Amino acid sequence: MQIKLGKFNLTLKKPSLKLAPNMALLTGIAMGVLAAIAQGFFNVQPPVGDGVCAVSHPANLINWLSNTIFNTEFTIHGIFVGIPVLTSVGFILGSTAAALKNKEFRFRKGPVRDNIFAFMLGFIIINFGLLWGSCPIRTAILASYGMVWAMLVLLAIVLGVIASCEYIKWKVRRM
Repeated sequence: MQIKLGKFNLTLKKPSLKLAPNMALLTGIAMGVLAAIAQGFFNVQPPVGDGVCAVSHPANLINWLSNTIFNTEFTIHGIFVGIPVLTSVGFILGSTAAALKNKEFRFRKGPVRDNIFAFMLGFIIINFGLLWGSCPIRTAILASYGMVWAMLVLLAIVLGVIASCEYIKWKVRRM
C-alpha cells in the first residue's frame, strides 16, 4: 500500500508472521534468560498449575468437569479449582484454525494397524506423563534446578524423541 506524504512516498508491506529458522531458538533462549532474571532478581514465581502442559491440563479439565457435574472429588491443581484450565481446548481450536487458514485441514484414512499403534503409543506416553506428574517444560525446569529424577526423565524424553524421529524417517524411506 502506498501512502503519499507531501514529497515522500511511503510503502507499507503486509507484515509476515514467519520466523527465520534460528529466530525461534533465539526467542526461546531470550525467554528462558528473562524468566531466570525475573525469578532470581524480582522474586517472580510461576503459578503452581504449570505454564503449558499437554498432560496435566487435560487431566485437570476432565477432573474439574467431573467434580462440577457429578460432585466427585478428584484432585485438581490449586490454581484450577475455581475455574477450568482450557489449555488443551485452546490447543485443539488453535491448531484447527491454523490448519483451516492454511488450507491444510483434511481427514486422512490410514491403515487401521497404524492408527491402533499410534493410539497405543499415545496412551503409553500420556500415562508415563501422568505417572511422572509433569510436562516436558516443567521437567526441563526441574532438571535445571538439579533434580536427578527430572534429569533422568528429561533424558528419556530426548531419547524417545530421537527414536521417534528415526522411526518416522525409516517409515518415509520405505514408502
